[in-house]
Amino acid sequence: MVKGISRRVVVVRPDGHAPFEQAIFLVRDCAVPRRDAVREACRIANGYLGRRPVRRRAHWLRLLAVFTAGAASASLIWAAVWLLL
Repeated sequence: MVKGISRRVVVVRPDGHAPFEQAIFLVRDCAVPRRDAVREACRIANGYLGRRPVRRRAHWLRLLAVFTAGAASASLIWAAVWLLL
């Protein structure tokens, strides 16, 4: 809890189909008009809604490929050493 300090806050509540309930922006103490602060907060919130999260496809497949390559190279090294002895 902060005592003795007042903050300017902009709360943006999007439509019902948005993935978040509300976005809260703390505005710095500067000479920014209220309309500009609200417009910028809405722009940022709408920009967040426009982006889709990046999915990492086949992460497990990549791990399996690395494991298989490591096992194959270790087997080849073991076979080469065994044949040379």
